[in-house]
Amino acid sequence: MNAVADARPCWVDLSTTDPAGAEAFYRDVLGWDVHRHETPVGVYLIGMVGDREVAGMMAQAPDAAGAPSAWTVYFWVDDLDDVVRRVAAAGGSVLAAPFEIPGGDRVSVVADSTDAVFGLMSGTSQPDPIYSMAAGAVGWFELMTRDTAAAVRFYDELFGWQAETGDADGVEYSVFSVGDAQLGGMIATPDELGEDVPDSWSIYFTVADCSASVERVRDLGGQVLKATTPTPMGPFAVVADPQGAVFQLMEFTEQSE
Repeated sequence: MNAVADARPCWVDLSTTDPAGAEAFYRDVLGWDVHRHETPVGVYLIGMVGDREVAGMMAQAPDAAGAPSAWTVYFWVDDLDDVVRRVAAAGGSVLAAPFEIPGGDRVSVVADSTDAVFGLMSGTSQPDPIYSMAAGAVGWFELMTRDTAAAVRFYDELFGWQAETGDADGVEYSVFSVGDAQLGGMIATPDELGEDVPDSWSIYFTVADCSASVERVRDLGGQVLKATTPTPMGPFAVVADPQGAVFQLMEFTEQSE
Protein backbone atom coordinates (compact mmCIF):
# COMPACT_ATOMS: atom_id res chain seq x y z
CA MET A 1 0.00 0.00 0.00
CA ASN A 2 1.44 3.36 -1.06
CA ALA A 3 -0.63 5.56 1.22
CA VAL A 4 -0.31 9.33 1.45
CA ALA A 5 0.73 9.76 5.05
CA ASP A 6 1.12 13.53 4.61
CA ALA A 7 -2.60 14.19 3.93
CA ARG A 8 -3.95 16.73 6.42
CA PRO A 9 -6.90 19.14 6.84
CA CYS A 10 -6.17 22.49 5.22
CA TRP A 11 -9.20 24.53 4.06
CA VAL A 12 -12.98 24.93 3.86
CA ASP A 13 -14.85 26.52 1.01
CA LEU A 14 -18.48 27.60 0.52
CA SER A 15 -20.19 27.50 -2.87
CA THR A 16 -23.25 29.70 -2.44
CA THR A 17 -26.23 31.02 -4.37
CA ASP A 18 -25.92 34.38 -2.55
CA PRO A 19 -22.37 35.53 -1.77
CA ALA A 20 -23.50 38.89 -0.36
CA GLY A 21 -26.03 37.21 1.91
CA ALA A 22 -23.49 34.62 3.03
CA GLU A 23 -20.92 37.32 3.76
CA ALA A 24 -23.35 39.20 6.01
CA PHE A 25 -24.51 36.01 7.75
CA TYR A 26 -21.07 34.64 8.62
CA ARG A 27 -19.76 38.06 9.65
CA ASP A 28 -22.54 38.20 12.22
CA VAL A 29 -22.69 34.57 13.42
CA LEU A 30 -18.94 33.84 13.49
CA GLY A 31 -17.52 37.33 13.90
CA TRP A 32 -15.45 37.22 10.72
CA ASP A 33 -13.79 40.08 8.97
CA VAL A 34 -14.25 39.34 5.27
CA HIS A 35 -11.61 40.22 2.67
CA ARG A 36 -12.64 40.43 -0.99
CA HIS A 37 -10.31 39.19 -3.73
CA GLU A 38 -10.91 39.72 -7.44
CA THR A 39 -9.98 36.61 -9.40
CA PRO A 40 -10.31 35.62 -13.08
CA VAL A 41 -13.34 33.52 -12.15
CA GLY A 42 -15.08 36.05 -9.89
CA VAL A 43 -14.90 37.54 -6.41
CA TYR A 44 -13.51 35.23 -3.73
CA LEU A 45 -14.37 36.10 -0.14
CA ILE A 46 -12.05 35.04 2.68
CA GLY A 47 -13.31 34.97 6.25
CA MET A 48 -10.70 36.13 8.75
CA VAL A 49 -10.31 35.69 12.52
CA GLY A 50 -7.60 38.15 13.44
CA ASP A 51 -4.79 37.41 10.99
CA ARG A 52 -5.97 33.81 10.45
CA GLU A 53 -7.59 32.92 7.12
CA VAL A 54 -10.52 30.73 8.15
CA ALA A 55 -12.65 29.95 5.08
CA GLY A 56 -13.44 30.90 1.52
CA MET A 57 -16.78 31.79 -0.07
CA MET A 58 -17.70 32.22 -3.71
CA ALA A 59 -20.71 32.27 -6.02
CA GLN A 60 -21.63 28.93 -7.54
CA ALA A 61 -20.04 28.17 -10.89
CA PRO A 62 -22.46 28.54 -13.82
CA ASP A 63 -22.46 24.78 -14.41
CA ALA A 64 -23.63 24.25 -10.81
CA ALA A 65 -26.85 26.24 -11.26
CA GLY A 66 -29.66 24.60 -9.31
CA ALA A 67 -27.35 22.83 -6.88
CA PRO A 68 -27.76 23.70 -3.19
CA SER A 69 -25.28 25.93 -1.41
CA ALA A 70 -22.71 23.74 0.34
CA TRP A 71 -19.46 23.69 2.27
CA THR A 72 -16.54 21.53 1.08
CA VAL A 73 -13.62 20.39 3.25
CA TYR A 74 -10.13 20.09 1.74
CA PHE A 75 -7.13 17.94 2.57
CA TRP A 76 -3.59 18.98 1.59
CA VAL A 77 -1.40 16.42 -0.20
CA ASP A 78 2.09 16.78 -1.62
CA ASP A 79 1.37 15.01 -4.92
CA LEU A 80 -2.15 15.81 -6.10
CA ASP A 81 -1.98 13.94 -9.39
CA ASP A 82 -0.82 10.73 -7.71
CA VAL A 83 -3.59 10.88 -5.10
CA VAL A 84 -6.29 11.59 -7.68
CA ARG A 85 -5.12 8.63 -9.78
CA ARG A 86 -5.51 6.33 -6.78
CA VAL A 87 -8.94 7.54 -5.62
CA ALA A 88 -10.80 5.17 -7.95
CA ALA A 89 -8.58 2.22 -6.98
CA ALA A 90 -9.55 2.85 -3.35
CA GLY A 91 -13.25 2.76 -4.29
CA GLY A 92 -13.93 6.46 -4.74
CA SER A 93 -14.61 8.71 -7.73
CA VAL A 94 -13.17 11.89 -9.22
CA LEU A 95 -15.76 14.65 -9.60
CA ALA A 96 -13.43 17.43 -10.77
CA ALA A 97 -10.00 16.69 -12.24
CA PRO A 98 -7.06 18.73 -10.91
CA PHE A 99 -7.08 22.39 -11.92
CA GLU A 100 -5.16 25.50 -10.90
CA ILE A 101 -6.74 28.16 -8.73
CA PRO A 102 -5.66 31.81 -8.39
CA GLY A 103 -2.42 31.93 -6.42
CA GLY A 104 -0.91 28.84 -8.03
CA ASP A 105 -2.25 26.01 -5.86
CA ARG A 106 -4.10 23.13 -7.52
CA VAL A 107 -7.29 21.42 -6.36
CA SER A 108 -9.49 18.46 -7.21
CA VAL A 109 -12.89 17.39 -5.89
CA VAL A 110 -13.49 13.69 -5.26
CA ALA A 111 -15.85 11.36 -3.41
CA ASP A 112 -14.92 8.48 -1.14
CA SER A 113 -16.30 4.94 -1.37
CA THR A 114 -19.44 6.00 0.54
CA ASP A 115 -20.00 8.96 -1.86
CA ALA A 116 -18.99 11.59 0.71
CA VAL A 117 -17.48 14.53 -1.21
CA PHE A 118 -14.23 16.27 -0.24
CA GLY A 119 -11.51 18.32 -1.86
CA LEU A 120 -7.78 17.76 -2.36
CA MET A 121 -5.27 20.60 -2.58
CA SER A 122 -1.54 20.91 -3.28
CA GLY A 123 0.97 23.57 -4.24
CA THR A 124 4.11 25.40 -3.26
CA SER A 125 2.72 26.98 -0.10
CA GLN A 126 2.45 24.88 3.04
CA PRO A 127 -0.85 25.63 4.82
CA ASP A 128 -0.96 26.53 8.48
CA PRO A 129 -2.85 24.11 10.76
CA ILE A 130 -6.54 24.77 10.22
CA TYR A 131 -7.97 23.55 13.51
CA SER A 132 -8.32 26.11 16.28
CA MET A 133 -10.46 26.67 19.35
CA ALA A 134 -10.40 30.43 18.70
CA ALA A 135 -13.97 31.70 18.24
CA GLY A 136 -14.90 31.82 14.56
CA ALA A 137 -12.23 29.37 13.42
CA VAL A 138 -12.58 25.82 12.13
CA GLY A 139 -12.54 23.47 15.11
CA TRP A 140 -12.95 20.04 13.47
CA PHE A 141 -13.90 18.01 10.38
CA GLU A 142 -16.25 15.05 10.69
CA LEU A 143 -17.43 12.34 8.30
CA MET A 144 -21.00 11.09 8.69
CA THR A 145 -21.55 7.85 6.80
CA ARG A 146 -23.81 4.81 6.67
CA ASP A 147 -20.84 2.50 6.05
CA THR A 148 -18.11 3.25 8.56
CA ALA A 149 -16.21 0.05 7.72
CA ALA A 150 -15.98 1.02 4.04
CA ALA A 151 -14.84 4.53 5.00
CA VAL A 152 -12.11 3.16 7.27
CA ARG A 153 -10.79 1.01 4.42
CA PHE A 154 -10.89 3.90 1.94
CA TYR A 155 -8.99 6.44 4.04
CA ASP A 156 -6.49 3.83 5.18
CA GLU A 157 -5.77 2.81 1.59
CA LEU A 158 -5.64 6.35 0.21
CA PHE A 159 -4.07 8.32 3.07
CA GLY A 160 -2.75 5.75 5.52
CA TRP A 161 -5.10 7.05 8.19
CA GLN A 162 -5.84 4.84 11.17
CA ALA A 163 -9.27 4.94 12.83
CA GLU A 164 -9.54 4.61 16.59
CA THR A 165 -13.11 3.94 17.70
CA GLY A 166 -14.50 4.60 21.13
CA ASP A 167 -17.62 5.67 22.98
CA ALA A 168 -18.57 9.35 23.09
CA ASP A 169 -21.45 9.82 25.52
CA GLY A 170 -23.09 6.57 24.41
CA VAL A 171 -22.42 7.05 20.69
CA GLU A 172 -19.75 5.11 18.77
CA TYR A 173 -17.22 7.64 17.46
CA SER A 174 -14.00 7.22 15.47
CA VAL A 175 -11.02 9.53 15.12
CA PHE A 176 -8.75 9.35 12.07
CA SER A 177 -5.08 9.91 12.80
CA VAL A 178 -1.53 9.42 11.60
CA GLY A 179 0.86 8.99 14.47
CA ASP A 180 -0.08 11.54 17.13
CA ALA A 181 -1.86 13.86 14.67
CA GLN A 182 -5.65 13.72 14.85
CA LEU A 183 -7.07 14.58 11.42
CA GLY A 184 -10.84 14.22 11.62
CA GLY A 185 -13.72 12.30 13.10
CA MET A 186 -16.32 9.81 11.88
CA ILE A 187 -19.79 8.93 13.07
CA ALA A 188 -22.45 6.58 11.71
CA THR A 189 -25.44 8.32 10.12
CA PRO A 190 -28.35 8.19 12.59
CA ASP A 191 -31.26 6.10 11.30
CA GLU A 192 -33.73 8.91 11.92
CA LEU A 193 -32.13 11.08 9.23
CA GLY A 194 -33.51 8.88 6.46
CA GLU A 195 -32.12 7.96 3.07
CA ASP A 196 -32.39 11.49 1.61
CA VAL A 197 -29.45 12.73 3.71
CA PRO A 198 -26.21 11.90 1.87
CA ASP A 199 -22.99 10.71 3.48
CA SER A 200 -20.85 13.81 3.89
CA TRP A 201 -17.91 15.59 5.48
CA SER A 202 -19.00 18.42 7.77
CA ILE A 203 -17.34 21.38 9.46
CA TYR A 204 -17.46 22.44 13.10
CA PHE A 205 -16.91 26.17 13.58
CA THR A 206 -15.78 27.17 17.07
CA VAL A 207 -18.04 29.58 18.98
CA ALA A 208 -17.81 31.06 22.46
CA ASP A 209 -21.50 30.45 23.29
CA CYS A 210 -23.31 27.77 21.29
CA SER A 211 -26.84 28.63 22.48
CA ALA A 212 -26.39 32.32 21.71
CA SER A 213 -24.95 31.52 18.28
CA VAL A 214 -27.90 29.24 17.50
CA GLU A 215 -30.33 32.04 18.35
CA ARG A 216 -28.39 34.38 16.08
CA VAL A 217 -28.66 31.84 13.25
CA ARG A 218 -32.44 31.85 13.71
CA ASP A 219 -32.60 35.65 13.85
CA LEU A 220 -30.71 35.91 10.55
CA GLY A 221 -32.96 33.50 8.66
CA GLY A 222 -30.94 30.31 9.03
CA GLN A 223 -32.24 26.92 10.15
CA VAL A 224 -31.54 24.95 13.31
CA LEU A 225 -31.36 21.27 12.33
CA LYS A 226 -30.20 19.99 15.72
CA ALA A 227 -30.59 22.17 18.80
CA THR A 228 -27.73 22.77 21.23
CA THR A 229 -26.69 19.38 22.59
CA PRO A 230 -24.13 18.60 25.33
CA THR A 231 -21.12 16.39 24.59
CA PRO A 232 -17.94 15.55 26.53
CA MET A 233 -16.10 18.17 24.43
CA GLY A 234 -18.76 20.84 24.97
CA PRO A 235 -22.16 21.77 23.51
CA PHE A 236 -22.73 21.69 19.75
CA ALA A 237 -25.54 22.32 17.26
CA VAL A 238 -26.23 21.61 13.59
CA VAL A 239 -27.47 24.59 11.59
CA ALA A 240 -27.81 25.87 8.04
CA ASP A 241 -27.28 29.34 6.64
CA PRO A 242 -30.17 31.14 4.84
CA GLN A 243 -29.05 29.61 1.52
CA GLY A 244 -29.18 26.08 2.98
CA ALA A 245 -25.47 25.29 3.51
CA VAL A 246 -25.19 23.03 6.56
CA PHE A 247 -22.46 23.36 9.21
CA GLN A 248 -21.98 22.78 12.92
CA LEU A 249 -21.29 25.07 15.85
CA MET A 250 -19.05 23.86 18.68
CA GLU A 251 -18.46 25.48 22.05
CA PHE A 252 -15.36 23.69 23.29
CA THR A 253 -15.26 23.21 27.04
CA GLU A 254 -11.77 24.70 27.16
CA GLN A 255 -11.51 27.63 24.76
CA SER A 256 -8.05 28.67 23.64
CA GLU A 257 -6.27 30.59 20.90
